[in-house]
Amino acid sequence: MRGFFLVLLCWAAADASTLFQDCGSVGSDVELNVEGCTMPPCQLKRGEVVDVNFKFTSSKDSTGLEIEALANIGGIEFPWVGIDTNGCHYTSCPISAGSHVDWTLPVEILNEYPAISVVVTFKLVDDSGSSQACALLPATII
Repeated sequence: MRGFFLVLLCWAAADASTLFQDCGSVGSDVELNVEGCTMPPCQLKRGEVVDVNFKFTSSKDSTGLEIEALANIGGIEFPWVGIDTNGCHYTSCPISAGSHVDWTLPVEILNEYPAISVVVTFKLVDDSGSSQACALLPATII
């Protein structure tokens, strides 16, 4: 039980945002909002589309953003199949240091996905390879 409370202390949250664990964001004021989820594990229903939203302040200039989305299943990371990796399709690019970025990605939860518990990693990576925003989020595909 003590470990559970320690894990909760490591989570970051903001009003109406989804609780998440930051995994090395270099941007500041990072917020994550997964549609329909404030407390993990998020319930992701197969056959539905869920909006995933990052808000953050960029730490540096970048002409582009790349999306990395991974599902950790049993300690093995798998790329999230079917996600467009061009982050600029979901926000205005280029971004400049100190600018507020509001990015939303519609994520399709495919019917082919197994019903399973996973830890999802979402990253927005700048031109230099740094994660401007990075979040770990426990989820259950139902």
